[in-house]
Amino acid sequence: MAGIADRAAVVKALKARGAKARRGHLRIPVGDLFWYVDPRLDGVGSRARVVLEVGCWTPQLPPEPDGGAVDCPLLLDVPIADIETDVAALVDRTSGIGDLAALAARLDELPGALVDQALRDLL
Repeated sequence: MAGIADRAAVVKALKARGAKARRGHLRIPVGDLFWYVDPRLDGVGSRARVVLEVGCWTPQLPPEPDGGAVDCPLLLDVPIADIETDVAALVDRTSGIGDLAALAARLDELPGALVDQALRDLL
């Protein structure tokens, strides 16, 4: 049950930092961009760890993602070891990236990010 309780604690921490539910997914609007954050459990039982699927979407690339982070043109996984610290670090990092110019300049701060071709063309 530790994994499920940790996931709930991550959701609570994200909401406390400004994430709002939209179509069943947590979303953080920052300037012209929208950051989707979907907590999922990696593993089973007491060994399950929370991983955040983080996606970035711009209205310049419609349609809005129905499936949350996984449908965004930028996707990365962020493992959570310490809930408060790691959630705060993620929100602090993404809240400073609110437009495509900032995203292009700070893409290296998002290690492992997968960026689809449509977004690459905009960057």
